[in-house]
Amino acid sequence: MAGILGVILMTALGTYYFCKKKTERKRALLCKVLATAVPGILMLCCSGKGSFDGISAAGFAGTLAAVVFYMAADVLLECKFILGAVSFAAGHVCMTAGFLLSGETVLYVTENGEYRIDAALFTWGVIVFAVLTAAACIALHKYFQPLRKKKLFWPLAAYIIVLGVMAALAVTAGMRIWAAGADTMDNVFRGTIPAAGGICFVISDILLGRNRLGKRRSVVCGALVLVLYYLSVYLFAMRFWL
Repeated sequence: MAGILGVILMTALGTYYFCKKKTERKRALLCKVLATAVPGILMLCCSGKGSFDGISAAGFAGTLAAVVFYMAADVLLECKFILGAVSFAAGHVCMTAGFLLSGETVLYVTENGEYRIDAALFTWGVIVFAVLTAAACIALHKYFQPLRKKKLFWPLAAYIIVLGVMAALAVTAGMRIWAAGADTMDNVFRGTIPAAGGICFVISDILLGRNRLGKRRSVVCGALVLVLYYLSVYLFAMRFWL
């Protein structure tokens, strides 16, 4: 029930921001930040329903920290795009740490509390990373030369790599759940949540880049960026209250 209410609230706040961002800038920006905050609030409210001791606590903390950085990025993007991108990158790093330390992805924890690498998932992670970063490069390649002249190419390249690593870990987190019980619909659903979150974030950022770097900005593209962004943050947080 809380999750459904969260979706309704995020939709209302996000819609207000999108419709009023030019006429009521401050209120709209506040609504934008609050919409991003909703998944984090749900995490805090529902944390008592699950166990977040030990390794899982690290994953919870990393995800919550990422949400905070995403909220900061919501504001910074409106002030200075580069600072917003840096804040988003910091959020991706926190999310990456959360996935790794929770043992959800290519790392797993032995009975002795030691981390080990799952070779099969690591291979799949590399493949997913290569596919996602290649897709981002193909979609944004026509902007590379202008960005070189502004000395912004390498910051963009670094961001794409950070985003790709985070998204690849999200997808492999889903793969681990699928492998643990692909014969049950519950596991299929639970595994789809982080995987879809990672993919949605990559698509959202690619569309955002094209919309910001292109000569003309599309209203439809801007709306799609916002929907995919909120969906990805919601899905990342959702795995803690299922």
